[in-house]
Amino acid sequence: MQYKTKIENFINSEMFSDGLKTAFSIILPPLILGFFGKIDIGVNISLGVILTHMCDIPGIMKDRRNFMLLSIICTFIISYITKTIFENTWLIFGLLPLITFSMSMLTVYGQRATNLGMSVMLCYVMSLSNSSIEHGYSPLNNSLMVLVGGLWYLFISLSISQFRPYKMAQQSLADCMNHIAEYIRIKSKYYDTTLDFQKITQELLEEQILISEKQDMVRELVYNNKKLIKDTTVIGRSLVFIFSDLNDIFESFNATHFEYEKMHEKFGKDEVYRQINKVSNKISLELKSIAFHINTSRKPNSKFDFEKELFKLKEQIDLYDDDDKIVLNNIYLNLKHIVQKIGFIHRFFYEVNVKEKKKNPYEHLQHFTAPKEYTFKKLKDHLNLKSSIFRHALRLSIVMVLGFLLTFFIPNSEHSYWILLTILVIMKPGFSVTKKRNYQRLLGTLFGGLIGVFIVYFVPNPLIKFVIMLILMIFAYTYLRHIYVIGTLFLTAYILISFSFITEYNTFDIIGERLLDTLIGGSMAFISSYLIFPAWESKNIHQTFQKALIANYEFLFRIFSFVIRREMNMTDYKLARKTVYVNMANVTSVFQRVISEPKNTKINAKELNRFTIFNHSFVSYSLGLLELMQRKKNLIVRTEHIDLMIKILNDLYTVILIFGDYELKNHPNDLLNDYQTPILFNEIEDHNQDLIMEILELIEEIVFDLRKVSQKMNW
Repeated sequence: MQYKTKIENFINSEMFSDGLKTAFSIILPPLILGFFGKIDIGVNISLGVILTHMCDIPGIMKDRRNFMLLSIICTFIISYITKTIFENTWLIFGLLPLITFSMSMLTVYGQRATNLGMSVMLCYVMSLSNSSIEHGYSPLNNSLMVLVGGLWYLFISLSISQFRPYKMAQQSLADCMNHIAEYIRIKSKYYDTTLDFQKITQELLEEQILISEKQDMVRELVYNNKKLIKDTTVIGRSLVFIFSDLNDIFESFNATHFEYEKMHEKFGKDEVYRQINKVSNKISLELKSIAFHINTSRKPNSKFDFEKELFKLKEQIDLYDDDDKIVLNNIYLNLKHIVQKIGFIHRFFYEVNVKEKKKNPYEHLQHFTAPKEYTFKKLKDHLNLKSSIFRHALRLSIVMVLGFLLTFFIPNSEHSYWILLTILVIMKPGFSVTKKRNYQRLLGTLFGGLIGVFIVYFVPNPLIKFVIMLILMIFAYTYLRHIYVIGTLFLTAYILISFSFITEYNTFDIIGERLLDTLIGGSMAFISSYLIFPAWESKNIHQTFQKALIANYEFLFRIFSFVIRREMNMTDYKLARKTVYVNMANVTSVFQRVISEPKNTKINAKELNRFTIFNHSFVSYSLGLLELMQRKKNLIVRTEHIDLMIKILNDLYTVILIFGDYELKNHPNDLLNDYQTPILFNEIEDHNQDLIMEILELIEEIVFDLRKVSQKMNW
C-alpha cells in the first residue's frame, strides 16, 4: 500500500506533470510531420518547445506567460540573426561574448530571468548547427519553426493552467508539507538515545534549506494568485489557511529545542521518551497523508487517534515529580497545540467557515509578496567586480570564446557545439555548484550513453524502441530540474535513441563524441572556476552571517517586546519569522558550499559548522520563549528578566558588529518604553515562574557561543 501511495503521489506531482507536458509538446511535432516526410521541420519546432519550456518554472500565470512570450520573441530574433550570419565566422565569434555576457547578467533579476537568459544563449549555440542549412531552409524559415514551437508550447502550458487553475499551488503546498513532515520525523530522532545528536542537527539544517525554498514557492503561488485569493470556494480558501497553519506547525516544532544530553540522562530509559518519539512520528505520518490527499485532490481522514496518544503521554508525565514535569509538560503542550493545528487543517477540507483563533491570513498577504524590480539601476549596481554575477558573466563569456575557438581544432566533429552547450549548463556563479554540476553531468552522460547504446543495438523493433524513448523523455524532463544527474542520464539515453531514428550516424560515434565534448566542456568550466575571476563563498560569507544575526536580533526584539507587553503586531512578527528562516537556510546553504571549496580558500570549517548549529539553537530557544508566554498567561515578567533581555540584545549586537558596521533600528533600551514594574507576589505556588529566566539564560549562553565562534573564524 505504501508503494502504491508513493507512485500515486509521484504521478500527481508537479515534476512529473511538467515532464509529461514537456515530452508531449516535444514529441508531437516530429511525430506528425514525420508522416509527411518532414521530420526535420518537426525537430526544429521541438527546439522551440525546449527553449520556451526553460522559462516555464512554477509561479503565477502572468509571470509564466510574460517570460515565455519574451523567450519566444528573443529566440526568434537570435535564431534569425545567427542563421543569417552563419557563414561569417568573425561575426559569429564577435556576437558570442556579447550575447553570453548580456544574458548572464539577467541573473540579477531572479530565477525566471536567469532561465530567459539561458534559453537565448542555448538558442544561439544550437543555431550554430548546420542541419537546417543542409536541408535548404532559409534563416527566416528556420526561425519561424522555432517560433511555432515556442507558441505551441505556450498554448499547451497555459491551456493546462486554465483547465486546472489550482493544481500547481496544490502540488507545491503538498511538496512543502512533505518536507515539513520529514523535518518532524528527523527531529523526533532526538528522543532516540541510540542516535548521534550532531548528525540529527545536520540533517535538520539540510532539510531546512529545502523547506525555505518550498515555502517561497508556495508564497508566490498562493499569495500572488489574485484568482485564488478572491475565490470563495473551499479549495481556494483552504489553500491559504492550510499554508498559514502549516507554517505555525513548523514554528512550533522549531520551538521545542532542549538540552537533549541532559534529557537523555534523566528520561532516556523511560517509557515517556518513547511515547514522545511515537507521537512525533505519527504527526509526521499524518502530515504526509494530508499532503498526499492535497496532491491528489481528495479529502483526508485522520490516520491516528491523537487524543488517545496524548492521553497516554500525559499519564506517563504525571508519574514524575514537579521538577521533572516542567520540561515534559512543555513538550506535551507543544504536541497538543500541533495536533490542534492538524485538526484545523482537516476541517478546512470539509467546512467553508472554519473559525480559528488567529489573525486571518488574508489580512497580511500583501506584506509577504515583495514586488519584483526589473530596473536598470538594479543591473547597474552589479556592474563591478565585487558582484559574483558580474564575475560569472565575464568568466562564462571568456570560456565560451575559448570553447568556440577549440571547436576548430577537433577533427571530424559533427556536433562540436556540444562543447559550448556543456559549458553553458555546467558553469554557475559559485565554484561548488559548478563542481557538483560537472560531476553529475559526466556521470549522467556516461551511464545514459550506455543505456542508449544498449537499447539501440538490442531492441530491433522500432515501435518498442520509440515507446522506450518516449518513457525516457518523460523521465528526463521530470528530473532535469530536480535531480540533475538522473535527468541527464535519461536525457542522454533518449537523445541517442532519437538519433537512431533521424540520422545515419553510428550510435557509438555519437556517444563517443558526446562524452568527449562533455569532458572538454566540463574541464574548461571547472578549471576556469579556479583561474578566471573566481568567486569564493568563503570571501563573502561574513555578509550572509551578518544578515542572519540582524534577522535574529529583530526577531528576538519582537519576542521580548511581546513577553513584556503581551501584545504583538502579527504581520510584523510573521515577516520577522520569515526573514529568520530564510537567513537560517542561507547560512546552512553557504556552509555546504564553502566546505566543497579548495582548502586554501576555506575559513575554519569546524567553527563554521558550529555557527550554523548555534544559530539554529538560538532561533529554537527564542521560539520556545514565545510559546511559553503564549501558553502561560499568568507568568509575571520581573525587572531582572528585563535586565537580562537588554543584556542579551546588547551582546547580540556586539556579535553583529564583528562582521561589519550596522545601525540598529530597535535599540535594546526601547524595551523599557511604556513598561510598568509589576506588583511582586510571594513566590509560593508556581515552579513555572522560573522558566522565563531559564530560557533567557539558555539564549544568553547561545549568544555567548555565537560570539566566541565568530571571533575564532578567520575573516
